[in-house]
Amino acid sequence: MKRMFALALAVLLALGLTACQDEKSVTGSLAEVQTDENGALTALVLESDGKRTGVLLAEKTQVWPRGSGSWSSQEVMEAFRRDLQPGNELSAWCYSRKEKLETAEGESIPAYWGQSISISGILKRNALTLRDGTSVDVMEEDYHGDDRTYRLSDGTELLRVRDNGGPENHYVMNLESFDDLSEAAKERVRDYYEAQGPLYDELEELEKSYAAYLQLGEAFSCDWIQQDAVPTASNDKIMYFVSSLTLPQEYGGRISYERQSGAAFDRETGEKIDNWELFAVSPEEVRRRFPELCGWVDEPELRQAMGGALDPERFVFFPEHVSVDFPPGSLPGEGNGYIISLDYKNAPEGFFQPWAVPDGRSE
Repeated sequence: MKRMFALALAVLLALGLTACQDEKSVTGSLAEVQTDENGALTALVLESDGKRTGVLLAEKTQVWPRGSGSWSSQEVMEAFRRDLQPGNELSAWCYSRKEKLETAEGESIPAYWGQSISISGILKRNALTLRDGTSVDVMEEDYHGDDRTYRLSDGTELLRVRDNGGPENHYVMNLESFDDLSEAAKERVRDYYEAQGPLYDELEELEKSYAAYLQLGEAFSCDWIQQDAVPTASNDKIMYFVSSLTLPQEYGGRISYERQSGAAFDRETGEKIDNWELFAVSPEEVRRRFPELCGWVDEPELRQAMGGALDPERFVFFPEHVSVDFPPGSLPGEGNGYIISLDYKNAPEGFFQPWAVPDGRSE
């Protein structure tokens, strides 16, 4: 019996491996659309890194336009065909058996039968103009919420922006989330982050990336920006969130930094609580003691600078500690950024309000 079970398991594993091997992913920008004499779609040519690959369409090939939702099959196909514009990004899951396809120019390229095809990015040409008159295209992507990439007309990528929206889109293992708030609190917290909006000037960041491209030439690497709002801690009274913003530190050089700001909300009413109110001592006492209590800031001058530059919005409360972010340039004479943190267990008695200390992380 054990031998038969082992044999059956081996067969199932082999079948599963075969199924995985029968799929091939093909992605790229749309270079060509082919149809039959009746106008029905027969093949698409995708280009990636200068190489072209064909995706063959059959009657059972599933197609997904951008934001198709639950439309009827006819509406989905019509929307898909409208999205088949040169330069738009497509992703296809295909059978792995290789075929051949002849392009309009007579080139023979590898091709695969498509199982499903989706529009993953819409290219908007000449979407905006930089200060010196240079036109910039924008690729709007569907992978992670509101994503976009700014490109020059030759395809050079200058800046990628990823904005995943409010805290309702994020879940952290072992932590309570936006869904655990009362309905009244959800509305107020959502309104707060919608009103907060981007913590950066997107067009100004694009100009900086373009200036770096002009200076660095072929050594330039595409910059990126990402902003998230994520839950960090909670107790029976409060839920804490962090707005995390990643920006270039050296434009065009793949060096970035993350800037964090925290917010506390009453979990029943959604009222935002001033971060100074989370401490049982005065703001002056917090500024004086916090850098010292962190334990590793030994230089008196640096402690004093941190105390003076401490922005209460930079306090981020986690299950076991609270941190403060000092972005690059925020401390006199310091080009680098710092993050200092204090464990609640190392804080003197009476430093935090008892109701402000989060519950520890669940095991």
